[in-house]
Amino acid sequence: MKQITYICLFLLATLSLVSCNSEDRDYDIEYTAIHPLGGQYVVSIMKNGVKLIDSYCTLSNTTNNDADKCWIRIGSYTTAAAYAINGKIACDVPNLTFSATDIENLAGNVVTSTHKFTITNAKVELKGIKAPSGTIADKISFTYTTTKDPGVVYTVEGWRYTGWPEDDY
Repeated sequence: MKQITYICLFLLATLSLVSCNSEDRDYDIEYTAIHPLGGQYVVSIMKNGVKLIDSYCTLSNTTNNDADKCWIRIGSYTTAAAYAINGKIACDVPNLTFSATDIENLAGNVVTSTHKFTITNAKVELKGIKAPSGTIADKISFTYTTTKDPGVVYTVEGWRYTGWPEDDY
């Protein structure tokens, strides 16, 4: 019985020494160069003023972590719908704006891409909208055209994804 007590005490002492954390306590988060533009947004897409679909819009940094360029995607990588866009665009982080003129649209099939898109009046407003859950979130809004659907103007408006189920589409 004494042996079991000694073994338990030895394991407890070892555990208490091992559990000491001597790691750096620097919890600063390293943001990308396009912060706070980057992120996933829940958006409503209007086609010529009529609601078409609710979707996600993603703004993400480039592999070079450029401060003046970002990727935009509406729809999945394989979405071939006329409203889908995917391409590298210009962004102005200090002014929370972005734009694009005749950018190759990689949505659907990157290999056979022949379409282009243009984005205008694009901006992000920090804490600019109330999501359905009542959470104050960042607002995104812009218009775009695509050669997949000539003559059509798509209008996008929505909020940064909060993670709350009632804020999803």
